[in-house]
Amino acid sequence: MHTQLPKPTLIGAIAAKLAGLPVINTARPMFREMPPGLKKKFFIWIEKISGWFTDLSMVENPFDLEMYKSLGIAPAHKLAVQGNGIDLSRFNPGGLAAGKIGKKRAELGIPEDAVVIGTAARFVYEKGIAELLTAFKELSQKYPKLHLVVAALFLPSEKDLVPRDLPAKMGIADRVCILENMRDMEMAYSLMDIFVLATHRDCFPRSLIEAAAMARPIVATEIDGCKVVVQHEKNGLLVPPKDAPALERALERLLKDPGWAKELGIKAREFALENLNEQKVCEQIAECYQIVLSR
Repeated sequence: MHTQLPKPTLIGAIAAKLAGLPVINTARPMFREMPPGLKKKFFIWIEKISGWFTDLSMVENPFDLEMYKSLGIAPAHKLAVQGNGIDLSRFNPGGLAAGKIGKKRAELGIPEDAVVIGTAARFVYEKGIAELLTAFKELSQKYPKLHLVVAALFLPSEKDLVPRDLPAKMGIADRVCILENMRDMEMAYSLMDIFVLATHRDCFPRSLIEAAAMARPIVATEIDGCKVVVQHEKNGLLVPPKDAPALERALERLLKDPGWAKELGIKAREFALENLNEQKVCEQIAECYQIVLSR
């Protein structure tokens, strides 16, 4: 049995063991960014119990592997790094014709000579949308050709939705384009000159992988999930989470030096090609199955 998420993992692992089946878990450490307290201790305790019944836990990045070992959730022989990846042939910076991208920009009211900052995320506070809008407002006063594109996912179950009219209240609505629940993500990234992910927490952000594969210069928050993809000043920039001024400064560094920004984007694509291929992830998962079945 292959499980994930705390509750299904606990119930599934116990049920599988009672049925005499081996158990593999894709670990989702929901407790990572929780503040110290009983709630965090409870989730760690649940993970430890699940670990007793699980033959192998696969984490998405090496930071989580070390965290699971240090917390005593699972010993080293019951842990493996699964990784994360995408279809790199789909997310290819040369995949769309320039004319098609220009036409889409025109449809959205983005001038041909505009510089576009963009993000792809749920339209919620924990994804740093408010900080991005704040940083953009300050930058827009210095850079009259600057525009913002938000490929935003809206879910009815969200509890911390950013008000949709916030850009209007901030006086920047004429230069902010919100693409609601957009499916053509290759086009979304192609519209952007710089990609931002100001998230407060993430395991291994898929949008960051896709933006890297599209050779976009990246500014992301300095959390474990983002650091798996972005190495500061090598293939992108990292800033503290919940820090709009730091985000603004990082973006301005790229705006002032477009040549360096382009170089960072090329390095991001190279990293994606080497490390973020979904085929490689599938092979790693298959290897984990073989390890468990051979025990």
